[in-house]
Amino acid sequence: MQSPFVKRIFVLALLLPLTLRADDLIPLNDLGPRDYHWGYVGGLWDYGGNEMDADHRANGLRRASLIQPLDGDGKPSPNGKIVFIGAGFGETARIMCTTEAFSTDCEAGSLMSMVKSDPRVNHESLVFVNAAREGYDASWWFWPFLPNYTRIKKSVLLPAGVTEKQVQVAWIQMVTNNPEDPPLPIQYADAYRLKAGVAQALRSMKEHYPNLQVAYLSSRVYGGYSTTNWNPEPYAYENGLTMRWMVVGQQIMMRQGGEYWDTRIGDLNYEKGIAPWIAWGPYLWANGTTPRSDGLTWQRDDFLADGESLSEQGAHKGASLLFDFLLHEPTAANWFLNPSLSAKSRVARH
Repeated sequence: MQSPFVKRIFVLALLLPLTLRADDLIPLNDLGPRDYHWGYVGGLWDYGGNEMDADHRANGLRRASLIQPLDGDGKPSPNGKIVFIGAGFGETARIMCTTEAFSTDCEAGSLMSMVKSDPRVNHESLVFVNAAREGYDASWWFWPFLPNYTRIKKSVLLPAGVTEKQVQVAWIQMVTNNPEDPPLPIQYADAYRLKAGVAQALRSMKEHYPNLQVAYLSSRVYGGYSTTNWNPEPYAYENGLTMRWMVVGQQIMMRQGGEYWDTRIGDLNYEKGIAPWIAWGPYLWANGTTPRSDGLTWQRDDFLADGESLSEQGAHKGASLLFDFLLHEPTAANWFLNPSLSAKSRVARH
């Protein structure tokens, strides 16, 4: 019987003529309605656009309006907390704080360090926790009975003095470690399989965190410097297509009265409490040193020796992108921003 590694090499060899070189990849937000290849279009949202459609935005604002300070039993309380949870793998953990989920000593420049010291942020009720962990790919988040959720409850939430019922917002990155499935366009490509896993993870998180209202999804950063061949391009790039299919899939499903049309994604109905409302967080992919339209690049020293794990410099770059997103995202305004400051001063740059 062939080993998984041999099987993967064999399949990749067959698909080599179909696989794009990393140099040919264009960020989704710059690609627009043009084809990535094989009929997959660019854009972060439907029809090749980068702006969320008005109906999905309105629904998101309505879900976000439900976010309020809750006590440990999930009941509204003026002294309660709003918990923002970071869920994902090592890249997510480094951007949030460190690779250790239970650490309270976050590096300067990490997201949790930035929000702690910035006066524009709600420090009255908002609590950030880092549930992401090195090596914890999507398979650790699929099912509600997995020990990962017990780990989070006991080693992440409890030390922070909060409960599962106070978790109301999430930032999520999901990947496949060392994918055995090939890249697109084959029908069992990793990008296709992963969207089923992300959808199931969203349902599992909603089961554990019943008051989770909003989840922002981000795809991976650049993978073209990889020296391990564990997760090289175009897997990192196509992770963006996975997240695009997720947010657009939920949007279309709700337009159709809550009936799901994508059988790989399944039911993500936030009105029935099946999953949170989802949308793009910051789109983190850029093609190495080639500047994106907004100037974003990923340099070699943004990564450790393996070419995949973010260095401190790279993690802080990701944290800055996430922090800026939260400052300006309309669905975050009522819970992320300091309620005692004026709207103008809350988003003013230093």
